[in-house]
Amino acid sequence: MNDDKTRIKPNNTAHANQDDDRTVLAPNKRDELAVDLLNIQGEVLGHFKFADRFTVGRAGDNGIVISDDVVSRYHMEIKREAGGWWLYNLKSTNGIFIDGRLIPNKEALHFPVLIALGVAGFYLRIQQHTHSLPAAPSSPATTATVLNPSTQAETAALHRNVSQADIEARLMAKEDSPDMGDYTLMARRVIHKDRVKRSKSYKKVIWTLAGLFGLAVALVTYQQIALENTRKLAIDMFYDIKSLEVNISLADIKLEESAAVLDETLAAINTEKLRISQEQLKLQQEKIAAERLRMRQERARLASMKAKYRQYVEEANSLRLRFPTTTQYENQLIAKVARELGESELELPEEFVSEVRKYIQYWQGTSRLQTAISTLEKNHLLQPVIATLETYGLPLYFIYLPLQESNYDTRAIGPETRFGIAKGAWQLLASTAQEYGISPGPLADLREYDEQDERFDFARATQAGIKYLRKIYSTEAQASGLLVMASYNYGDNRVKNMIKQMPDNPRDRNFWKFLQNYELPTETRDYVFYIFSAAVIGEDPQHFGFKFNPPLYKLKS
Repeated sequence: MNDDKTRIKPNNTAHANQDDDRTVLAPNKRDELAVDLLNIQGEVLGHFKFADRFTVGRAGDNGIVISDDVVSRYHMEIKREAGGWWLYNLKSTNGIFIDGRLIPNKEALHFPVLIALGVAGFYLRIQQHTHSLPAAPSSPATTATVLNPSTQAETAALHRNVSQADIEARLMAKEDSPDMGDYTLMARRVIHKDRVKRSKSYKKVIWTLAGLFGLAVALVTYQQIALENTRKLAIDMFYDIKSLEVNISLADIKLEESAAVLDETLAAINTEKLRISQEQLKLQQEKIAAERLRMRQERARLASMKAKYRQYVEEANSLRLRFPTTTQYENQLIAKVARELGESELELPEEFVSEVRKYIQYWQGTSRLQTAISTLEKNHLLQPVIATLETYGLPLYFIYLPLQESNYDTRAIGPETRFGIAKGAWQLLASTAQEYGISPGPLADLREYDEQDERFDFARATQAGIKYLRKIYSTEAQASGLLVMASYNYGDNRVKNMIKQMPDNPRDRNFWKFLQNYELPTETRDYVFYIFSAAVIGEDPQHFGFKFNPPLYKLKS
């Protein structure tokens, strides 16, 4: 406890002058308590003397005022009673201790004594001194002071110019000297007794502190072990979830293909272009129905695993010492978006978090995000995107991908490249559009709007764009939303070749390790971070200074 935090109110009537180094013969004596206030480090914060009762506490009318929360307003009282001194506990919150023993009510004092205010608060070191009361007034002729010879010699020596170091050396000498007077001998005995008592008290304090320190170390060690175990469980479950998501997505694609074949078969039968036995047809229908049931069960298992994973993450976070700051809040948003996009929030590299913050500042310096969200809301484009993403089991944060591609401009036309001209809100190339069932129109190779180009039809383009995302998500990207973004921008096949060289499992095939192994073009790197940071802002736009409601808020609530 620092000295500047301790206010001390002395009892002005309790001070007395220091005794001269001499023996005074006087019949009347008075007991007086010398009190030292110590902090937890054993440093003296103040000296006091009391001839009568006094109280200790935070309130300003105490004999000793200590402005610290560990001390109650009226913590304790010491007063003379029945020929001795007694300590009273004034119902203090943190208690009073003598030699580690709690004093619940009152205790007779035996001096010297060390009193602890609370387990780790302040200490009062108290000694009892007996002083001579002033003699009755008399004439100079009848007043006498009797000193023995050694005391007279010592008194004469002390009146000479003697330094403080000499006095200390005399009092602290190992052995008594023949020229030492009664007062010096008495002082040496008191000092020795006090040092022995203080040494014992200090040892008890040191052992207590050592025990508390050992307990604290044990608790911290246990906490670290528990944190690491919980963190490992959460990470393992996270990658199990990703593997299951990949399997479900692949099974969805195969189920769609099987259902499409069945629909074609039924159409052919109805037009009598194909003959097939009813048993074969029924068998195929039952197979597809069974697969759909299995998929529903797998999705239920996936939801259960995600709930358990979030529980592990909350446990891991609760074991960390954290303070509710703006930075901490923003870090939580970044971790949440990373988790939903298929990246392990418990393994977020610090440099990634710092990079996201830079791109958030970019969005804060432009009106582009605000304008794009306004376009999204005005044209009612959000709901069909969310519905399609949910249908295909993809992260909803992909709503920010067409925002980065075109600002949700349904008539957007990209630059001419060697791969063709991207068009529409999803900026699909003609070849990709055809692969996913929409016609690019006769003007596909011209930077012109074409009513026959279905890429300008937002609903159809959304279906094609999200199907394309799902294919990347379930194959090479291994459920990493950030790798999906990079593939969508940089070119599916080019990123595929890079990803295929990485281990074929979600734990090792993620965006962090991809960045470690490959140098992405600046355009693609920006693309990923723009989308990610926009998703973070979308969690709490007002916090980041934007004037629109969270796009996914109603859905989550």
